[in-house]
Amino acid sequence: MAVYINQSTEREGKPTVTERIEVRPWWVGGKKNQEFVIGGGGNFGANCNILIEIIYSVNDVQLFYTRNFIHNYVGGGFSLPQLQEDLDAFISGERNAFGFGDMLPETAVFFKRNKHTYQNGGREQTYISYGLGISADIGAGIGHESPGVRKINIEIDAEEAEGTEFMQQLVREIGEVYEEKHPDPAVIPSGSSNWSFVRQVNQKAYDRTSQTYEENYFSEPLLTEVFDGWLAGIPTGGHILDLGCGHGNPVIARLLGNGYRVTGADLSPKMLERARQNFPDVPFINQLASELTFEAEFDGACSLSSLLYLDPIDLAHSLYRLYHALKPNGLLFLYAYDLHPGYRGSPYHIDLDQWMWGWTYGMDEAVQALEEHSKFQVLKAHEVTSEREKQERIEKWYKEAKERYDTYRKQNANTSYPEPERSNPPRLSYKYVMIAQALK
Repeated sequence: MAVYINQSTEREGKPTVTERIEVRPWWVGGKKNQEFVIGGGGNFGANCNILIEIIYSVNDVQLFYTRNFIHNYVGGGFSLPQLQEDLDAFISGERNAFGFGDMLPETAVFFKRNKHTYQNGGREQTYISYGLGISADIGAGIGHESPGVRKINIEIDAEEAEGTEFMQQLVREIGEVYEEKHPDPAVIPSGSSNWSFVRQVNQKAYDRTSQTYEENYFSEPLLTEVFDGWLAGIPTGGHILDLGCGHGNPVIARLLGNGYRVTGADLSPKMLERARQNFPDVPFINQLASELTFEAEFDGACSLSSLLYLDPIDLAHSLYRLYHALKPNGLLFLYAYDLHPGYRGSPYHIDLDQWMWGWTYGMDEAVQALEEHSKFQVLKAHEVTSEREKQERIEKWYKEAKERYDTYRKQNANTSYPEPERSNPPRLSYKYVMIAQALK
């Protein structure tokens, strides 16, 4: 992990102050052919963005934490050889600054060399200082403003050797992320990724919708078939954890009806009020998946429209805690949408008519997240969007695309803009289910 520690000298009996800055690269924003949408813009490839954590602590107490994206558009993304070449040029003195973040959004991490001159007895003297800085663009990511409108800046005086090592480590970690190797929660200090912002904003959203929120999962034959197949692999009367259980219907009702013991977990107290009314004999806990403390308690766990909407940082920590909560070879069932295969974007968005913080994964991305660090083996992964739904989505896409095309042609009659073809739609949103086994 890229860490810089700055310790003040003791003066006049005052104890030292230790500052710690950590930047953790976690996940590439998306694939090369996916658009990346953040703030007011959506003009760049998703692979040019990396989701990071920024942690600033004083005397081992976390003072500031956020998640953001660093962007590297020049060259079409992050090239490890180019980054190393640029860092070597800084070390040799050919460049006076090295860092990350060259365009949208305007979040940056940089290390710079400052040359100062002054007059001493009529002679010009020069000395050099170094500075380490992080500029987090809050406006683009959360306020949906244009990039650069609102920033939170951290800048400290730094030592050359330590600052250079910090940037060297960051280059290595960015390279690992591009090789699809992500941080392992098992070696990250417990609680250091906790962010009350995410918990509170999502809790408010679900609290506000708790009285009207409904799901009807088992009206979908393909989903129901895989769900019942997952249940068949769990011992009769076994203990199942329903993550993101909401008010409990229809999942807990189906689990109880098949003779299983159930524990429900959800972040929304209002949802859990409904759940306890619906199922007074079921224990419920007000916890996120990343907050679970169970050890080998459950024969199985399920999460429908919940776990795979967490951002990659929370998902990694949640899978780690869920792995510990399951018994050896415990079975996990997941259901999710890839809401927008053509693009990835800001985790802060509108869902259920509420502001929420979340993510969306393609089925292949979800398989990778589960199997990384050898915690789960995915046994099944299937799309479950019905043919009727697929055709409805294609028709909706074609109608909207044709309207845009006709409007464009009226305004630009002499340009060759390809007309959309109903037989050649883009990859549209789709539903999928997964069954995975805990490897322990």
